[in-house]
Amino acid sequence: MRRTSPKQKQHIQSSSGEPYTHLSLDAPGAVSERRVPLVQKDDFVCRDAVDVVRLLRLVRASLYEKAEALGANVLIDEQWTCTIHGPRDRSGATYRVHIEYSASAARSDKPDPQRPPLLEKAQGVPGLMTILSRSD
Repeated sequence: MRRTSPKQKQHIQSSSGEPYTHLSLDAPGAVSERRVPLVQKDDFVCRDAVDVVRLLRLVRASLYEKAEALGANVLIDEQWTCTIHGPRDRSGATYRVHIEYSASAARSDKPDPQRPPLLEKAQGVPGLMTILSRSD
């Protein structure tokens, strides 16, 4: 007799943790007092692998464009979460990825670092990723 167990859902979750401001912008007076909170939520469908670092950079770039449209030139208090929903079967190897990125837009004389914080916490699926679709 063979026992079958219900197939467990494969989810990989990673997060930056608490809101983080890059060290160059964390000094007193480095950024303006006026801050506008922004949130970007994107869903990706990827094939064969998931490069979370690359996806985070794409989402942050979209959020930075929103900040620029508001007259800001830096993002502070950045925070992200990523959830990867694994493939139903290995033959397709299609992953659904949800990224939520939040930050506050502000003005500063210092340049924006142009990279998401705490990338070492990002967990992905190794291999060569192909992005099939993106929706925000």
